Amino acid sequence: MCTIHITPRCRRPARGQVFLKKLEVKGDSFSFTLPSRVFRLHPAPNPRVIYASDARTQGKVTGMRLLLPSSTDELITTAIWQVSVPDEAPFDVQHVIQWILPSPLASLMSDDTWLWPSVPGTPALSAGDWPVMDTDPSTLRRVRRRSFSIIDNRNRKGYITRRFQCFPLAPLPENRKYDSLPDLVLHPEQETIKCKEKHYSQPL
Repeated sequence: MCTIHITPRCRRPARGQVFLKKLEVKGDSFSFTLPSRVFRLHPAPNPRVIYASDARTQGKVTGMRLLLPSSTDELITTAIWQVSVPDEAPFDVQHVIQWILPSPLASLMSDDTWLWPSVPGTPALSAGDWPVMDTDPSTLRRVRRRSFSIIDNRNRKGYITRRFQCFPLAPLPENRKYDSLPDLVLHPEQETIKCKEKHYSQPL
């Protein structure tokens, strides 16, 4: 059984809000969608970034621990975020991630670089480098950290409406204690978790 620990992340506009509508997951022989009720949204230490985590978790736990229905050579997730900004109609943006998988697959893999072990074969990224969706073009003026391929599509007003990104999942030793890792595993068929839908915003 392989599980992945991933955290959908979106950097909201300076004056606006974001909401995760759904997460699509596709592998070689499976495809499913996790609806918004499966997640709770909460601010990251950087308040402009919003995390989506398993709705059953709380405290320091971030992200979700998702069971893969079967082994796969390719794994792609698409997070559909709704963005609202002043004087604009709400619009959807897509964050597509093609995950770079270890070979062979490990029983537990994560996108959280803070948890990655310092062992040979671990991807060469700095702790804190994560895949994140940007929407507001002004956020791109910040210094880019070392990362993998990113391709952005924009609308006529410059907002990023689709980001394609490659990012690795690194194996985690299961005999270690991880405060930020969910203890509960989310199964693809579990789409009945009740969660109050929340938006996170600055006053407009």
